[in-house]
Amino acid sequence: MKGFISLPLFASFCAAVVIHPADTRSLSHLEKREGNQEVKQLDDEPDYEDPVTKAKTPKTRVLIVNQPKEATERWFDWDESCTDQEDRRKITAAFQDSLDFIKSASGFLEELTKGLPQKPGKNANKENIAFISEKDPAFTQMFYAQDNRIGYVKESFDILHKKMQQFEGRHGDASGVRFICDKKGEVKGSDGESYCGTGKDAAQAIANNPNNDQPIEAKYVYKHSSSIVFCPSFFDDMRFPNAFAIAGDSGLEKTLDNVDCRERIMIHEWLHLKFTRDIGPKPDITGFEKAAKIAGKQSPRKADWAAAKVNCDNYAWYALYAYWNNANTACGGDAWPKGVKKPNKP
Repeated sequence: MKGFISLPLFASFCAAVVIHPADTRSLSHLEKREGNQEVKQLDDEPDYEDPVTKAKTPKTRVLIVNQPKEATERWFDWDESCTDQEDRRKITAAFQDSLDFIKSASGFLEELTKGLPQKPGKNANKENIAFISEKDPAFTQMFYAQDNRIGYVKESFDILHKKMQQFEGRHGDASGVRFICDKKGEVKGSDGESYCGTGKDAAQAIANNPNNDQPIEAKYVYKHSSSIVFCPSFFDDMRFPNAFAIAGDSGLEKTLDNVDCRERIMIHEWLHLKFTRDIGPKPDITGFEKAAKIAGKQSPRKADWAAAKVNCDNYAWYALYAYWNNANTACGGDAWPKGVKKPNKP
């Protein structure tokens, strides 16, 4: 049986949330390559023809391995680029623990709703906003403490939790999700340049819906599958460790500037897919401080739901922020860094 860290919710709202500890997610002992790998075609895609050599390659070459169960049950598929077992382990841990973050975020919001002084209505209620501002700093910063938006945000997490864990019934014929491992930056865009980009503006990962809404080279264009390309920076343990490594580091202050992780990226990318929230590629602002800033606008500031609603990182950072608020001081903590000014004071 896997061990886990169990934590209560913030304030008076208490329920169990989990992040798997390092002993069940250790990477150092793994071999670089997994044995007994084979490649199959699962989605009956037409062949890709190289425009220069005219060589034909099946688009849907999926790497079949004996783990994890999420892949064998086709919650996602491994692209043949994912032959490195350690890379797959990092992705698998991020997938599994992102589900824990998602579930806990939904639980936080359910309990927050139960505690509101007034029943949420069509418009934001001042009494409820004051309550949220006191009790849930995460929702205050990421969604401007708007009580009338709790339901939509919670529903978003519930949709993710359901759709990430099934193959059938996601969205018509677009039920597959291909994980593409681009650790070396070799995947190309339709323009022939690096798909992930380079330098400070390089992507961490990129979600692509069927038929290529985020133009990628032709051999990765699928009719029946979505895809998530994990870019070189995703595999950088110094920039984006797995959550278990952060949880297991007793010397690390668990503030938002120290807890960015692969799970945040995973949540962000799944929200782009059409069978979840179908959030478009713009504005796609990343980072906890920037996400909080777009939740409000003008001077004096007021809520900007139109921007926060369509920015994946607001949801992803809410999930992390709410979790670490709770983890810091059991009930009523705040993981916002002390030296960083909060942009939102409803």
